[in-house]
Amino acid sequence: MDPELPQYSRSSTRPRDPRPSVGSRSSSRVSEHTYHLTDSKGRQWLSLKVMSTAPSSGYLPAFYEGDAVGGSVTLHREKEDSIKSISVQVIGQMTSSAMEVVNFLQVSETLWSSSAPSSSQDSNSGTLVGQFDWPFALTLPRQCQCRSSSGDMETYPLPGSFSERLARVHIQYQVIATVHRSRFRVDSTLGTVIGYCPIIRPDPPSRARQLAYIGNTELPGPDTDPDGWKCLEPHHIRGSVFSTRTVDARCTLALAKPLCYTRGSVIPCLLTVETTDPQALDLLSAPRSPLVRLLRQIATGEGTLRTTGGKRLPRLEFEREVQELATAVWQPDRSRQQYRRVLHGEIHLSAGLKPTCRLGTFELTYAVAVYPPRAVAFQPEGGGSTVLQQEPVVIATVYAPGPRPRINSPPGYDDASSVGQMSEFRSLR
Repeated sequence: MDPELPQYSRSSTRPRDPRPSVGSRSSSRVSEHTYHLTDSKGRQWLSLKVMSTAPSSGYLPAFYEGDAVGGSVTLHREKEDSIKSISVQVIGQMTSSAMEVVNFLQVSETLWSSSAPSSSQDSNSGTLVGQFDWPFALTLPRQCQCRSSSGDMETYPLPGSFSERLARVHIQYQVIATVHRSRFRVDSTLGTVIGYCPIIRPDPPSRARQLAYIGNTELPGPDTDPDGWKCLEPHHIRGSVFSTRTVDARCTLALAKPLCYTRGSVIPCLLTVETTDPQALDLLSAPRSPLVRLLRQIATGEGTLRTTGGKRLPRLEFEREVQELATAVWQPDRSRQQYRRVLHGEIHLSAGLKPTCRLGTFELTYAVAVYPPRAVAFQPEGGGSTVLQQEPVVIATVYAPGPRPRINSPPGYDDASSVGQMSEFRSLR
């Protein structure tokens, strides 16, 4: 280990819960967000109050799957105002770079209507004067419908909010209060963008790994815990050592099962390196040699087009943007066999990762990719930037039942996520 870097113990770090306790309102932090419309004299006449689990009122309202979008709408009119109805709604929209807008969600509630007489309004004229307050609570569905890349309507889990500068697609939710007036008068609207996060929960890990988390012991490998790992197909590496001789090595990557990992935690990895060249074995099994990264892929496409006669045209190819997010950190195994080395690794997952998402022609997916090693004095054939193999994984938002994963290592110091920066997108077709 570099002497200038801090020391880390195997049991010093425990991932924090990335999600507030939204199931119990009594234990959750509730923030109040208030928005206003004013008249020409600066007086507030329409107010929208939204209650959420955001850290404070300075943030946008935030909601997890299962939360009710609740609050109130307040109207204050000193003079009679002819109004047909007052409503509140939550809408979900997906906007592409071509400014195409797809409305995949709309949940609304009528708070007041002139066609429903009450003691608070003149049912004959449909006018309101004074101050009125209407509470609301909108329950969001867990699924929505959207046109898929094949051109057919399909059902998807309600996606999380997604908006990034380099992305071609934005998924946004808004809560909007509307004062509806007559046909020849303009309606008044007041709203705000809100954040939404789905609940994606991994299945529990193997019993052997759970016992290791509880006992703070080393994770058992595939030999002793076959149910706890997925071993990828071995990949062969060929290259030269010190530019003097050619060596061949066999490497096998194993990923902890299930292949669904909570952001803010880690992806446990295990790498086996085998070769009959002792010097090459030492070089390729050094902790800084293996190069395994988490990739994020954003895919967008126009999908299948239909003519007026209903005939389907060939599907347009998706455009994929691939981003390298995090690099595995490795520690050597204590055992040393003559022609075989084992390294234990972790890929650190930022707490701010967007969860895996699919909606219509939009896909946000992740994969663990294996690259040629970057060992000192070793030159791989074909260069070092080619992806040798990759395995799709799912990024979740909450932890699996049982003990939480243990973090045993610091983030990689060459990792883009560890310094708060992102590598540039690479567009692939």
